Amino acid sequence: MFMKGFQVMLDGWEDEGKRGIWLTLSKEQSLLVPLLADLEFDFQFCEKGKLVMTRWLPSTESRLPLGPSHQVGIGALVLHPITKKMLVVQEKSGPAAKRKLWKMPTGLTDPGEDIAEAAVREMKEETGLDCDFDHVICFRQAHGGLFNKSDMFFVCMMRLLPKYHKQLELGNDIEFTPQESEIAEIKWVEISDYINQQTWVDSPLYSTMNNAMLNAALNFDNDGPAHKIVGEKLEVGFRPGHNTLYTSLTNPSKL
Repeated sequence: MFMKGFQVMLDGWEDEGKRGIWLTLSKEQSLLVPLLADLEFDFQFCEKGKLVMTRWLPSTESRLPLGPSHQVGIGALVLHPITKKMLVVQEKSGPAAKRKLWKMPTGLTDPGEDIAEAAVREMKEETGLDCDFDHVICFRQAHGGLFNKSDMFFVCMMRLLPKYHKQLELGNDIEFTPQESEIAEIKWVEISDYINQQTWVDSPLYSTMNNAMLNAALNFDNDGPAHKIVGEKLEVGFRPGHNTLYTSLTNPSKL
């Protein structure tokens, strides 16, 4: 009954000139998957609690866009206000933990979360510290990762909030709150010690990334490099909503 009725709908859509059909199924509707497959629907993408199936009606090659192809991650570079040392963490588990590697706080963006917001959140979650996003130092694109997806990783320069400067002026240390489930230890290190860890030295990719971080750190007191990638949230204008534009221009909307 379902097959005959749905085939009638497909024929009607094709007569109307429709080309791409998208169906979003919940877990409770998963019994429909083999029936839709028999109607030449294919898997487009899947995420927790949701499967999207599509069919291209014309006999030509499908022009439907592929499903989500990238995950986006951030790394946060934070310098001590006085010593200019770099904040690093050691994780409890994962590849970096196996290598006993000291690394900057990192993490993936949540759905609907900007790069800058993710960097602020990850800093707070992993170390307990409150920071502001300053600028993007560099970013890396990689392919063939988890589920054969691509990966975008943005290294962000962060600024500790002024309250920590006041604590230091009073002779108090900056206190950390390591994320109990993930972080084993947090400390300040010379950035040269960080970039000279053997894992980084043996990698042309990470050596170059670390040199970009070193350059950003050396110029941080002078308000950073002349051209740095900053973010500004702007109204779209012709429809509701905001997007964040990342550009090397300072206050591009004010020009």
